[in-house]
Amino acid sequence: MTSAWQALKGHQEQRALFARSVERGRLSHAYVLTGPEGIGKRKFARLLAQSMFCREHPAHEIEACGECRACRGFVAGNWPDFIEIGLPAGKTEIPIALILGESDRRGREGLCFELAMSPQASERRVALINDAHRMNQEGANALLKTLEEPPANALILLVCDNPDSLLPTIRSRCQVIRFFPLTEVAVSEILLFEQMVETPEDALQVAAMAEGSITLAQQLLNPELRALREMVSGQLELLEQMKPLEISKHVSDELDRISSGTEEARRNAKWLLRFIAGFLNVRLKRLTSGDFSDPLLQRFGVRCGVDLLAPLLDRIIIAAHQIEGNSPVRLVLEAMFDDLARQLRLGPLSAR
Repeated sequence: MTSAWQALKGHQEQRALFARSVERGRLSHAYVLTGPEGIGKRKFARLLAQSMFCREHPAHEIEACGECRACRGFVAGNWPDFIEIGLPAGKTEIPIALILGESDRRGREGLCFELAMSPQASERRVALINDAHRMNQEGANALLKTLEEPPANALILLVCDNPDSLLPTIRSRCQVIRFFPLTEVAVSEILLFEQMVETPEDALQVAAMAEGSITLAQQLLNPELRALREMVSGQLELLEQMKPLEISKHVSDELDRISSGTEEARRNAKWLLRFIAGFLNVRLKRLTSGDFSDPLLQRFGVRCGVDLLAPLLDRIIIAAHQIEGNSPVRLVLEAMFDDLARQLRLGPLSAR
């Protein structure tokens, strides 16, 4: 018999935690599933819900056969005891109507109302709230009332990237389960299985920079972003000859060209900083391995070369914080490249 869980990579510890809770009769009424974007939290939540309904396995096994009537109905999206809401396309917050019903039927439809109904085909009802941090104050307060007096045989799963983004009163009434980035191997396998890349080499290259997130991997596969990476790598290949103003203008103009707005420009700028940090890390590895072809090794030696590159990485982190703090991208990059060039000219403190 096949298992629906085969489609999920990683997170076996979290699955075992739920299995122990069910087996001991200690399953909570509400959980927050939290962790970085794009690592499989939503898929885990749906598989957990499906496992609660599967009729071929006892609930404590946290297993879903994918073949029984309950599993087929769940996958088809018409299982009556499962309620799922999230951020609609084009919206910035979850509408209160999804939680409490439309204004003319407030309290007589919506997630809270449906969750209070008796199960129709299962032993429990399961509600999944994706993008839970996008609930507005009214929606969060409505959900809070349900969390304070949860219906019998109900399980509520809230998925978000950061638990601190939820109201403290909601967070305190849920058990927080943390999820962690996928391994590079897992990301690579997913990219190949989903046919998002053509070769294992491409998969490994993208996975190495994706920080364990399929969402970030998908962004990296954007042709324009890949071209930006290649362009930056070419500009930085001769670090000691860096022309800061020229590079800054070149990359800033390219960011403006490939970005549709300010928010996307900031996101792409952060990718640019990741590319530069990755390039410097490669130089560090070359130096520490004794690559005598590296110009920095010839100029400063191994120890001084490492002492030079480490502060450069610190400067990139500062630039990333500035961009996250809404500083103008072009000015941040100009100042950063100027500082990098100055430090390269002066050399490490230990060599002065």
